[in-house]
Amino acid sequence: MRGGQRYRVQVTSGLSYTAVFEPVEDGWVQARLAGLPGVITAAPTQDEAQELLLDALREYLLSLIEPSDAYSAPVGGRRIDVELRAS
Repeated sequence: MRGGQRYRVQVTSGLSYTAVFEPVEDGWVQARLAGLPGVITAAPTQDEAQELLLDALREYLLSLIEPSDAYSAPVGGRRIDVELRAS
């Protein structure tokens, strides 16, 4: 992290989402998370689709905390790094 400290945050409760895998064109597999319409991907195999789905979830979560042109972090704000693991 640029110019800041790295914190490890322990979450005491978790979130659970259902991954939906469906066949699509040309034998590919579409993967999405039920309840999060912005988290969707496709790949040639279900294993690859699952890996890409985790990447899509990471990017989605990062988009929620990354400052955009319309939002700037408040003075004294902190950024935390979150590590996601598939089980």
